[in-house]
Amino acid sequence: MFKYDKDEQGIGTVTLDLPDAQFNILSEKHFADFEALLDKLASTDEGLKGLIIISGKADNFIVGADIKDFLKHETVEATTNVSRVGQRILRKIAQLPFPTVAAINGACMGGGTELVLNCRARIITDHPDSSISLPEVNLGLLPGASGITLLPRLVGLQAALDMLLTGRKVYPYKARKIGLVSEIVSPGVLQQAAAKLVRALADGSYSGRKLKKALVTRLLDGPLKFIVYRAVKKRVAGQTKGNYPAPFKIIETIRKSLGKKIDRALKNEALAFGELMVSPEHKALTHVFFVSSSKPRLEATPAEIGQVAVIGAGLMGAGIATVSLDKGLTVRHRDLDLAALGRARAHLQSYFDKKVKRRILSKRAGGLALNRYSSTIDYSGFGRSQIVVEAVFEDLELKRSIISDLEDQVSPETVIATNTSSLPITEVAAGARHPERIIGMHFFSPVEKMPLVEVIPGRQTSPETVATTVAFGQSLGKRILLVKDSPGFYVNRILTPYLNETFKLLEDGIAADVLDRYARRMGFPVGPCTLIDEVGFDVAAKVSDVMAAFIGNRLEMTDHNTRFLNDDRLGRKNGRGFYAYEHGKKGAADNTVYQLFDDPERKPIPYDEARDRLILAILNEAALTWSEGLIESRDTGDLGAIFGFGYPPFLGGPFWTMGSIGKDKLNDRLSRLAERHGGRFAPAL
Repeated sequence: MFKYDKDEQGIGTVTLDLPDAQFNILSEKHFADFEALLDKLASTDEGLKGLIIISGKADNFIVGADIKDFLKHETVEATTNVSRVGQRILRKIAQLPFPTVAAINGACMGGGTELVLNCRARIITDHPDSSISLPEVNLGLLPGASGITLLPRLVGLQAALDMLLTGRKVYPYKARKIGLVSEIVSPGVLQQAAAKLVRALADGSYSGRKLKKALVTRLLDGPLKFIVYRAVKKRVAGQTKGNYPAPFKIIETIRKSLGKKIDRALKNEALAFGELMVSPEHKALTHVFFVSSSKPRLEATPAEIGQVAVIGAGLMGAGIATVSLDKGLTVRHRDLDLAALGRARAHLQSYFDKKVKRRILSKRAGGLALNRYSSTIDYSGFGRSQIVVEAVFEDLELKRSIISDLEDQVSPETVIATNTSSLPITEVAAGARHPERIIGMHFFSPVEKMPLVEVIPGRQTSPETVATTVAFGQSLGKRILLVKDSPGFYVNRILTPYLNETFKLLEDGIAADVLDRYARRMGFPVGPCTLIDEVGFDVAAKVSDVMAAFIGNRLEMTDHNTRFLNDDRLGRKNGRGFYAYEHGKKGAADNTVYQLFDDPERKPIPYDEARDRLILAILNEAALTWSEGLIESRDTGDLGAIFGFGYPPFLGGPFWTMGSIGKDKLNDRLSRLAERHGGRFAPAL
């Protein structure tokens, strides 16, 4: 993992390179080896003028510590000690009798960021993958190896809180702006630039980059910092609804430690880390992390993909084209409507312009991406594509017609993926000459932001088609949920009872805005009424029609989607839904909507009742999907719910939640709901 060299000028280099691994990850053993190396460098007189720490990987520095090492420690005392050991080792970098420079190329995350914070200076490349982040908050933790202590002292309170509370990546130009790095260089000269910086630090010609901060920033980072703490705490409370303890612990630990001696601050940090490590939220979020890293089991080798063809230039088709371009693929885009293709091209331009503006991409890189895009109103150029993604309206006969046309235009090896949210793939492929290369690919909207793709083989889909489609989805940076063919697949299958229960609660008298507020309090990113408005009642009705034929009687499904359509309510897209919309912006709840219910009068429903009815509807249906063999594992069921429609991550996913509650208690709660509200709550297991 650690290779040490020294050049003729007395500059040492430690190269980080975990053998036979794509990423550098620090385990407890690696920490111990690093400590031994640092002790050796500190105690031997080799005439060192300085030290460079650099990665041997092409696109990452260190992506963090090995989370599995933490799991064997179960008490606050033990986990606090883990933090103290990490702090002790990394602080030895700062205590070396010569300057150290971290030379960062690619992703630097978590423990890697804490390592570079202990260096005298940092330098980063303009590689597209270069970034610095502390994402521990996403695991219900805080950085416990000196990150909480050192980051605010380096970049200031406000910039540090922004990094720590969001876990977001800071790209090179932002990193330089806030004082996190001293220089940005190209990857080819990183070693030379780092050596130059070491020499300048050693001879005193450079003491560090001096940032000029505005007066208001200096005040808010100094004597008025109480205003920052108060505002941030209020914002976090609004965002988390109290479901996530880590952000509050981060704020409180910095408040107690900033301005104190480093040793005192490190002790505060270690204790806070230890307390979070044993929290149920951390355990659930760690489960989510491992689940999100899992990959489907494949039975064949995927074909290489260089060009993807996309049919349909609506928001979904434009999104698929965008993410494909962003990942280096060539895109051929077809739609019969030239105006739609023009809007798709403008969407692409806007997407890459934003990346250039944020300096994530250079102007040249943004332009080169768009050069790989072309559009057509026919099928010209499709023959060069290894996969075609059809993203037209949810209409079975239309999709079959397109597949028939495609089979005359592309090679027999080309994969034909249909983007559908509910139509069974075997039915879509019926009548195809090559049903073995037809597969479902359910993208979620907006494609650029939603991290999940459901891949659904039909009855005759070949293993090679499955493997190529999964690999394609992974190349787009998506998490893949491999699902058996069934109406609604997995995500919409378990979402249907949740949305159906939404209408049942509304029929029982709860107000839409109150129900949405309850759902956000439960941990959902948006409430169910807002979600339906966003999806659109026309789309929701299509899905409901498919699902009603399959599970409608069991769920006692309502007809409210049809009622809304008959009242010309489509949701956000025409400004009329549960809420009023003006120029695309969400306004107040539209109280006239309650005239569409059997009883227009609104009545209070307690939070606990609404919570149980919504959550247990999901859990019960998830249990059924597992018993039917719809998903590969319970873990993949958790993956689909969290990344498909925002099931609260701190609950770990439906199956993790079921395990936390226990089968007997869960069935008892369902039985009591069934007594009051009907057989749709009859326990599945």
